[in-house]
Amino acid sequence: MPSPKYLKTSLLAVLLTSAAMSTQAHQVWLENTAGQVRLYFGEFNDNLREASPGGLDKFKGVPALEQQRAGAAPQRLGGKLDKESFHYTLTVAADSLLAAPSYPLIDRSKRQLPAMYWQPSARWVASLAQPVAPTAPLDIVPTGKPGQLKVFFQGAPLAKANVQLAAPSGWTREAESGEDGTVTFLTPWKGQYVAEVKHSDKTPGEVQGEKYSEASYVTTLSFVQADGLASPPLPSAPAAH
Repeated sequence: MPSPKYLKTSLLAVLLTSAAMSTQAHQVWLENTAGQVRLYFGEFNDNLREASPGGLDKFKGVPALEQQRAGAAPQRLGGKLDKESFHYTLTVAADSLLAAPSYPLIDRSKRQLPAMYWQPSARWVASLAQPVAPTAPLDIVPTGKPGQLKVFFQGAPLAKANVQLAAPSGWTREAESGEDGTVTFLTPWKGQYVAEVKHSDKTPGEVQGEKYSEASYVTTLSFVQADGLASPPLPSAPAAH
């Protein structure tokens, strides 16, 4: 029979693994209401938002928000942490916003694995009718064609990427990007949508002086559709953790 010490160590390893997997299942996304922008951490389609004190405090400080608009140089904007988001007040009307919060390397030593780099990013666009240039390592942007999005990794179109699109009601659809990196969705509901794409890179690297064996990226694209069917109510929010 395993010793109590062995069982305790094994349980701790399971808990640490579960916590890391839970974090990787999460996403960050942006919501913009009349120039008041919030960066949330959780799961949009499950109506889950992490809080502070709590999951939001795991990030390395308040991430900068990049404001982009046609014909102007990008501007970086500072924000503040509140109870359930990072909060920003826009100084100009923006065509696109981008935030890439910094998260500590994920320690996997309990499973005899080297550390993993996890990079969540969030983009918001004012309209799908205007194409946007990719700037994040993993990015998903509108092409300007109705319902069409394009996935990029390190500036090149990413084929065979799974993209999930979620409406406020929790309604979701999935599509795989083509050889040119594009996916096309129907958007029947009015209100906010969040598209999500993930990508793993097995190339070792270093960030802020710390080495990692592989990188995991998750990026979202938020946009609001003014016309369409009324969306059903949001699902009940699960307890934050």
